Amino acid sequence: MKKETLFNEGNYSIQKHDGIPKEALLFLESIAWGNEGAIYEHKNTEEHIRLIKKPMLIGIFEGEQIRATAVFSMTSITTNGKQFNCNYIRYFASSKEIRGKGIMKNFSIKVMELIRENEKEKTIYFACIERANKSSYKVVESAGYDSIGTVKTLGFSRFFPKFNQKITQISSHEEQEEVLTLLRKKYKQHALVQFDALFFHNNYYVIRENGQIVAGCQYHRAHWVINNMKGITGKIIMNIIPIIPVINKLFNPKRFKFLAFEGIYFKPGYEHQLYALFEGLLAQEKLKSSMFWMGDTCPFRKKILKNGKLGMIHSFIKDSDVEIMASFKNMNETEIANLKSRPIFASAFDYI
Repeated sequence: MKKETLFNEGNYSIQKHDGIPKEALLFLESIAWGNEGAIYEHKNTEEHIRLIKKPMLIGIFEGEQIRATAVFSMTSITTNGKQFNCNYIRYFASSKEIRGKGIMKNFSIKVMELIRENEKEKTIYFACIERANKSSYKVVESAGYDSIGTVKTLGFSRFFPKFNQKITQISSHEEQEEVLTLLRKKYKQHALVQFDALFFHNNYYVIRENGQIVAGCQYHRAHWVINNMKGITGKIIMNIIPIIPVINKLFNPKRFKFLAFEGIYFKPGYEHQLYALFEGLLAQEKLKSSMFWMGDTCPFRKKILKNGKLGMIHSFIKDSDVEIMASFKNMNETEIANLKSRPIFASAFDYI
């Protein structure tokens, strides 16, 4: 795996890896995410990180020890139908050894300078920061990023999800192109649109009526361990919910397994079929809870909320807003303003 040292200062260095080295995987598996809000661990990091499109790790090292990471996924996105080069940043994390020392802030600024300096194309850099995580927000802001919008976290759950015989799997290339055509049309007015995580493991499913797709989505299986939740309500959820029969099947903080939905499609007027699809997939995967993410100004989010009940899990996580922080290179003010005015498209894979 190709490695390059980009910068040295004292005992610290910034290193670039084309791909994700083993020491970075071990580091990320040890990280508890969040700060002032919920604190949680991802338990399938290695499985997910192997699926990231064209990953590049930027690591801050103290001697030979990795102390902080940022994984850049090099892809392309569309905004209002216009395509741009994109570096999406995830797994932005630091170890306890350097927190509170200003190292992360200072080196994050340097990382962005190094990443941007040789870029010739029109490029968007963006990262998703939990609104409650004020320390990460400040670090990313200091590196030249501004908020361009908010993404809402939504939960969907059923105590006794029902199987649905109408659900079919999308597997052939022709069917995948059919889905992509529908999604491109549906989200053509949105910003940051990309479908890189669709069709992983052939896990895109639909409901058809008269041969037409009326509802569809991709799911990813996720496994978190929740260590803490904010406030009195959070304490109740952490300490009381796990001992209540039936309800504890929706949410067990020590072993929270759920489906993450994305590539969400519904034909206008068929929102109820989307609910049926979500429920049927929970039954198929023998789970009771799921999550999905949509921009706060996304008109489809509002239609979904009006046409059914999401279930109890939504009340647990509904306030977990995410800020989309972005920086731009070689883009003019009109292009940036146009992007900021659009509803944000969210890929669930980026949040798990």
